[in-house]
Amino acid sequence: MVLCGGTGDVQEATPEVQALVDQVKDDLVASLGQAPATLQATHFKTQVVAGTNYFVRVHIGDDKHVHVRIYKHFSGSVDLHGVKHGDVGGVGAQEELQYFDQNIRK
Repeated sequence: MVLCGGTGDVQEATPEVQALVDQVKDDLVASLGQAPATLQATHFKTQVVAGTNYFVRVHIGDDKHVHVRIYKHFSGSVDLHGVKHGDVGGVGAQEELQYFDQNIRK
């Protein structure tokens, strides 16, 4: 059950979600400080706001993952709004994917 403004259930990543990760790749690499071996979306949750927030688990190589927050406006524009765990070089796949606040300002 999704609460109004809450996130949905975790789902396996789709080609659409991978395309969103690909669209914010340059900003994501800049946030991480270096290009990871891979950027492969594995799972995601969504939150409907004035558009959609995507909370995505992204595999970055060596069994490490980061969580990214991507905002897709109703107009179709896409922006990276946050990266979680990049400061520690990623975390394992078992780390729960959950809501986190925007931490990248443009």
